[in-house]
Amino acid sequence: MTSKILARAAGKSFVEPGDVVIAKVGMFTQLDGTTFIDNFEKKGLKLWDPSRVIFCFDHFFQPDWIPQAAVREHPKIRAFAKAQGVPDENLYGLGRNGISHQIPVEQGWALPGTVCVGADGQSATMGAANCLALPALFGVDPILLTGDVWMVVPDVISIYLTGEFRRGVTGKDFVYRLIADIGERVNGQMIEFTGPGVASLSVDARMAIVNGSVQLNALSMMFPYDDVLQHYLDGRAREPFEGVVPDADAVYSETIEYDLSTIGELVAGPHELELIRPLSEMLGQKIDAANIGSCSSGRLADLALAADVLRGRKVHPSVRMVVTPVSAETAREAAKQGILEVLLEAGATFTQPGCGACYGGNLSPLKLDDGERCISTSVETLRGRMGSKDSEVLLANPAVVAASAIEGRIADPAAYLGAAVMVREPQA
Repeated sequence: MTSKILARAAGKSFVEPGDVVIAKVGMFTQLDGTTFIDNFEKKGLKLWDPSRVIFCFDHFFQPDWIPQAAVREHPKIRAFAKAQGVPDENLYGLGRNGISHQIPVEQGWALPGTVCVGADGQSATMGAANCLALPALFGVDPILLTGDVWMVVPDVISIYLTGEFRRGVTGKDFVYRLIADIGERVNGQMIEFTGPGVASLSVDARMAIVNGSVQLNALSMMFPYDDVLQHYLDGRAREPFEGVVPDADAVYSETIEYDLSTIGELVAGPHELELIRPLSEMLGQKIDAANIGSCSSGRLADLALAADVLRGRKVHPSVRMVVTPVSAETAREAAKQGILEVLLEAGATFTQPGCGACYGGNLSPLKLDDGERCISTSVETLRGRMGSKDSEVLLANPAVVAASAIEGRIADPAAYLGAAVMVREPQA
């Protein structure tokens, strides 16, 4: 799939690993950190195609250590966008905002068979939409100037999936399984998911899996085009597209098989993401805070799963629990489906969409004090990421976080997950 997309984007009939290509970018998504704007304004540069650049406000609403950023960055982006001819619709500010690699998928910008670039380390998340999703933390200026990306066609690992997750296990658990199993040998290769197990995964679940690309040391990850993705894109896609699937004789550097039914709940951290252990080894550890959100687990399916655990129950009085949806669309759908009501009734605090406590921004009230421990669905477990450097952040899936919030200690959600309450796919 990777070679097919790069060949198409480079105007070639065929490319293979090791070839150098200049590929045309289908869209570029930028968070509200804007160092490139100064260069463009100073040198009088122009965006290659203003209609294919979007800005997503997700980091700088009011981080506690640089409160002036909220006042400075957003007006700066709006002024730049207006001068460059970027349509108003392409600015996802307050009320429409969301994480910069979530918005392109849910709003139909990231399309199958295209190259999509994002200025965030987790931009591989867009690969759930069958596009080649490339994080661009450096070298943003030439991409925005030309609409091209220079790269070497990568080697590709195939991960062949069978089965389906059991109740209470999510894509986040699978990411940790991959990090533990193959993290040391990926070495910048591309990862493509294939096999009958793919059909069991919702787009939300796929996004949770490919979100872990940077932690796995992969260039990116990609799911194939199928009926699940087509249904999701109906009414969302902004232009016609041509999805890709791997050829039967596709050559991979390695093929690894996983039965999704064998994946269990895992916990990562503290301080090191590679410190991954089965939930059973972590049970009973006292917690002070619980957090559900960030680009790894703030989607509708995650909020619905947490609500299923918390329905009719209360957050432990010694625990403060915060829930941050990944986007404004997700927040509205959570309210429409009654998920928001369940979370609030349980005692959780629901915040505005964005990165939330994972980044320390977005007005999140969750700041850890010395010696405190938080169990979170977020991306990072780095020391000091959510407050004091003498606190601990443990990472787990939304069901585990919700069960732990109830008991005030790390807990198994199995006892709280009775009859499934299925989340309804939002209408585009």
